[in-house]
Amino acid sequence: MTFSLQIAKMVSILVAQESGGGSESRLFAAATAITLIKLRLDRILPATDESVPLGREGNVTLREVGHPSSLHGNITKQSIEQYAIQMYRASGNGISYVDIEHSFSVKKSQAQRTLKHFHRRRVLFTAQDLICKGINLIPNKNPQDYFPTSIKSDIIENLKKRSAPVMPTGVNPSRTGLTTCPTGSEYPSNTLESDKAQSFLDVLIQLPFAPPYIHKLHLMLSIDRAYYQELAQKEGHRNRGKVHEEIIGRRLVKYIFSPNGTVEAAVRSNDTPFRLETEEDECEIFSFLGQVKDRLLYHVSDIRERGVPPVIEWVLKQCDLNKDIEISDKAQITLPDIQLKYAQRVFRLYVKSLQGKAVYRAEESLTLHNAPNCEALRSIRNPNESMIEELSETVKGLVTMVNRVLENLPCRHRIKNC
Repeated sequence: MTFSLQIAKMVSILVAQESGGGSESRLFAAATAITLIKLRLDRILPATDESVPLGREGNVTLREVGHPSSLHGNITKQSIEQYAIQMYRASGNGISYVDIEHSFSVKKSQAQRTLKHFHRRRVLFTAQDLICKGINLIPNKNPQDYFPTSIKSDIIENLKKRSAPVMPTGVNPSRTGLTTCPTGSEYPSNTLESDKAQSFLDVLIQLPFAPPYIHKLHLMLSIDRAYYQELAQKEGHRNRGKVHEEIIGRRLVKYIFSPNGTVEAAVRSNDTPFRLETEEDECEIFSFLGQVKDRLLYHVSDIRERGVPPVIEWVLKQCDLNKDIEISDKAQITLPDIQLKYAQRVFRLYVKSLQGKAVYRAEESLTLHNAPNCEALRSIRNPNESMIEELSETVKGLVTMVNRVLENLPCRHRIKNC
C-alpha cells in the first residue's frame, strides 16, 4: 500500500468515527496518521543547518555542521556553493574532501568525486587555477582546498590586501622568477611588466565605449520645519541633524533632517551604480527616487504629500560618474590604483570587486551647482549639450553682426548688385 493510500485510509477512519463511535479508534487512527506523516517527512526533508554528526564529543566546529543535500544522497550545486562561501567567510580558507566527509556524512571517495565534479563545472576553483594565470597568492595544500567561484573576485581582492608586499605578477622568488602550470607552460619574469602595461592599455582603449554610470548621489530638498519637531530621532552632534536610514533594494539611503527644514538624502550605491546612457536610464533613476520619496513621506507622516516637494524639484548636489571595464583575474592583481587632481577635478582609476566579477573603474567626482534633478542628469548624460547651445548662440550673434555691417556699407561695396 502506498503512502497516499495509507493516509487516505486513516482519514476515512476518522471521518467514519466522527458521527458516532469509540473515541479510542479515532485517537488510534490520528496517532497512526501522524506517525506515517512524520516518517515520510523524515525521509524527504534534508537535514537542517543545526544537525551535527552523532557520536562526537566536545565543541562542534563549523566544519562539523551538517549541510543539506539533495535526494538519493547526491550533493547539490547550491548546497556545496553555500557551504564553501560560509567556510571562506568564517575562516578565510577553502574546503577539502575532509570537510565534505564530516559535514555531508559521505565517504572519502564520494567527497573527492564531488569536489572534482564541481571543479570541472567551474563552481569551485583551486590555488593551481590561479597559479596557471600567473597569480601566486594561495599556496597549494594537501589535501587540496577548493574555493567558491561565485565570489572569486572578492577572494582575490582580500588576498591582495593580505599579502605584503603584494606579488601582483605571480612571481615566486624561490623559483627564479617563473610560475609553472601543470601543462609545463611558464611565465618569465621579464615579460610580466609588459603584460601589466598591456592590460592597462587595453582598459584605456575600452573606456570610451563603456556606458556611463553614476553612484554616491547626494540630494537636497526642503520641507516644512514642523516635521523636524515631530520626528522621534535624537538630535545629532552635527548641526543638530536627525538621521534616518532606509534600505531600498540593494542600496542604502541616509536621510539627514535639519532644524531649518532642509533634508539631505545620500544614496549609497557603489556596488549597484545607476546606468545613465539613454532616456530610459533616466526614467529608471527617477523611478528609484520615487521610492526614496515614498519612504520619506511615510517617515514624516505626510501621506497626502502636502509638505514634500516633487522629485523633479529636488537638487542633485554631488555624485560620482564612473565607467566599469570587466577584467581578468590576473589584471585584478596587476592594474594599479590611480588618483589624479587636475583643474579642481578629481579622477580615480581602481580595481573593484562588483557582484561576483572584477572591474576596473574610472571615476570622477562631480559637484553640481544647485541644479534640479532633470537638468543635472541631462547635463551629465550630454556634457557637450550646453557647450553646443552656447556656441550656437555665439554663431547667431556673429551672423547678425555681419549682416548689420553689410547693410551699412555703400552700395558699390556690397557683394550683391543694388
